[in-house]
Amino acid sequence: MMNDEIYLDDHDTEQPEEEQPFRRRYKKKRKRRISIGRILAALFIMFLLVYASMLIYTSNFTMLETEQADFYELSDSVEAEAVVLRDEEYITNSKKGIISYTADDGEKVNAGGTVARLFSSEQEVEDWQRYNDITQELSLLTQMTSSSDSLFVNLDTVDVQIKKKITDYKNETAQNKLTSADKSKLELLRLFNERTVVTGGSADFDERINELKSELDSIKVSDGIGSVKSRKSGFFASTLDGYELSLDYTKAESLTAADVSGIVKKDPPSDAVGKVVKTINWYLLCPVTSEQALTVAAGDSKVVDVSIPRVMSGSIPATIVGVNQSSKAEGGLLVLKSDYMNGTLADIRRENITIKTRTYSGLRISRSAIHDDYVTVQDYDEDGNKIGQPHQEKVQGVYVVHGKRLTFVQVKIIYSDNDFVICSDDPTDKEILNGTTLTLHDTVVVRGKELYDGKIVR
Repeated sequence: MMNDEIYLDDHDTEQPEEEQPFRRRYKKKRKRRISIGRILAALFIMFLLVYASMLIYTSNFTMLETEQADFYELSDSVEAEAVVLRDEEYITNSKKGIISYTADDGEKVNAGGTVARLFSSEQEVEDWQRYNDITQELSLLTQMTSSSDSLFVNLDTVDVQIKKKITDYKNETAQNKLTSADKSKLELLRLFNERTVVTGGSADFDERINELKSELDSIKVSDGIGSVKSRKSGFFASTLDGYELSLDYTKAESLTAADVSGIVKKDPPSDAVGKVVKTINWYLLCPVTSEQALTVAAGDSKVVDVSIPRVMSGSIPATIVGVNQSSKAEGGLLVLKSDYMNGTLADIRRENITIKTRTYSGLRISRSAIHDDYVTVQDYDEDGNKIGQPHQEKVQGVYVVHGKRLTFVQVKIIYSDNDFVICSDDPTDKEILNGTTLTLHDTVVVRGKELYDGKIVR
């Protein structure tokens, strides 16, 4: 009885074999759950540290987006098809012979002046032209040789002139204006000589001069069998297009769009060999829509810049002398007058043109830089004496970074777009109340928080 204690065997304490896998699976899941919780806790702590760092950073530094105020120019323009009207008269010739023009297109000729010579053969024409070419080149080379020692020109100026003259030469050659092209070629020769001297070279043309003199002596030149003269003075043009007399020049400023659209080409007289533009003033007649007419009427000035892309790279000045409409709601005829003339303009008739009606120039900044704030204003009388005490006025302006401080300055907006504005840079403008405004290359705040005049920035 004393040893009645019951001893359990180890196997008796174990769970059935089928329950063991269940416990192992339970323990593994618990371990995974603990591991994910620790990771999430660590990430949360990191987020708090980053957020705290950002708060500390932004409390000590002002975040600003800035840009520089730069000069900018923008133009309102109207594109139209223009018909050119000039005061033209045919130059005729009833004599027989081969014509060689002695006047260039656009050249001023006097009444009774010679514009061409008549020759009996093509060879005589070639000899005449070659004789004149050699004579001109000889004169130029002789002049350059005698003046090269005392020549003093600016190299940059010469380079600009060379580039322009090369462009002129290419255009004249493309338009078959051989007389003008020959003159441009000689002018290029002179400019290249100037450049050679300026850069330390020598101008020795003795060998070329002797060659030209020898060739000149060998040419048997004829004065021809007659000449062609202009009855009136004006600007000569050798090209005829059949529209010379299609519109009445004296009624140019009262013509309508219907008049222009109805012009008819007429064959020039059979004996016409050229024409003379008798007056320096000529017209551009442009049919326009009602919207285009309104744009022109809203322009700053009656004087506009006209570009003719097909024939020239720059622009010419013209005056608006009329926008002829039957009513404001309908299209009409825009009439422009110009007194600018050259060989190219003496030949054109129908051209696509661009008319700059208004030009805005000033300092360009982003639209987001514009804010409302106050400036201090002191009033003065006509003698410059102060009136009353300085006072605050609410105006439109921008915040400019001066050193480590923001300064609010008033601006006058002269052009506004969705993305940018153009501001006047004139501090004396009456709309600038305290005589201080935006200046070229100022650093302007485009975006920033809690902006105000005098704010310290880092």
